[in-house]
Amino acid sequence: MIYRIGYIDDEDDVVRQFQINMMDDFEVIALKLKESIDDMVEDIIDSKVAGLVVDYNLNSSQSNIHYNGVEVVRELLNTIKDFPCYVLTSFESEAENTLLDPDLIRDKNFVSKEREFFVHKFKTKIESYDKRIELYKQEILGLLELYPNLNSKQEERLIELDDILEKNSNGYKTLPSEVKKISNDARLDRLIQLSEALVNELRDDNDD
Repeated sequence: MIYRIGYIDDEDDVVRQFQINMMDDFEVIALKLKESIDDMVEDIIDSKVAGLVVDYNLNSSQSNIHYNGVEVVRELLNTIKDFPCYVLTSFESEAENTLLDPDLIRDKNFVSKEREFFVHKFKTKIESYDKRIELYKQEILGLLELYPNLNSKQEERLIELDDILEKNSNGYKTLPSEVKKISNDARLDRLIQLSEALVNELRDDNDD
């Protein structure tokens, strides 16, 4: 299966080279840098890619960019936990001192020389993430079948799963967790409707 992944680098020729190098295994989508890291993360989510590769140094040719690839990945993972991604760098030791999981950092030369290993690792990450999301979908469907006879723990779990599915389906702005307090039937009905819509959206994405 050829997954659609995003790639971020401030040098267009580097992006094109990566696209050529990975064309047999990934559809690589070039994502343009945004001045704001929040806008950059939002653009990544909007792109609905299955994974992300980002260069560590993002301002070698664009002085208006004041963040690096590690910061992009950190902000993305704060929004979508465990999303498949890698940071590529020519200075691996520098990137490893940024408190990001070292497994998410890869030397550019290593990726070129050990291409098959990198592809295998990345696809495994994506497949694992997709399976986890599928399990969440099945769990939320099971809870929806129990409605309106959910106990308090089930209601809390529904809120938690709804948060996960919102983020995965690019609907993370729809209804913040603090609003989802199960205090009356109207709010619970609203949460049920939202959850059903998100599950249907994810079903449609899988059918495409």
